[in-house]
Amino acid sequence: MSPPANGQPRREAILSLLVPAGLVVDVGCDHGHIAAAIQARGFAVVATERRRHRLPERADVPRVVADGLEPFRTVDLAVITGMGPHAILDILARGPAPRVAIVHTPDRTDTLRQGLADAGWRIDAERLAPEGHRFAEVIRVVRGEEPHEGHALWFGPGLRDDPLLPRHAASVRAHWTRVAARAPEGSPGHARAVGWLAFLDAEGL
Repeated sequence: MSPPANGQPRREAILSLLVPAGLVVDVGCDHGHIAAAIQARGFAVVATERRRHRLPERADVPRVVADGLEPFRTVDLAVITGMGPHAILDILARGPAPRVAIVHTPDRTDTLRQGLADAGWRIDAERLAPEGHRFAEVIRVVRGEEPHEGHALWFGPGLRDDPLLPRHAASVRAHWTRVAARAPEGSPGHARAVGWLAFLDAEGL
């Protein structure tokens, strides 16, 4: 059976990473489901979108037009999910920097993790959630120096105790095995795939 394709498992992963906070800002809230779920947990939350017409038509969650976090003086916890890695990194860079951020990108999580580390964020916790034929990787970060580097960072240092790790690792291995088979030997893509497969072998994943 394929993992569920709806966003409920990812939403639950996000909720599991919440920490006590005075104000939670859900950046790029889409339909507002995540913001509503956070509010139901007893948090003060604001849902944002860059364009007024994109704000969800619901009255149960406070909504504002905002470009990232810029309109806020301070933010305790930012939820920035469903965006590309560079969009997430740009929002955090423009600030104001939240005390804690929960982030997720559909693709290139290695790029996101490296960018977070380079910008002075440390991975505090991570969760996997089944999504289609892959697994969403939800990451909680705080300010600080990231102790991991290379593939250990890119794969997700906080995923080692996740019960979905074996299936996720198998999915990652299958992806890089396909890349290695298709990319010309000696090309950057082939070298990258070989590096990932060597890491997975060394880690017993």
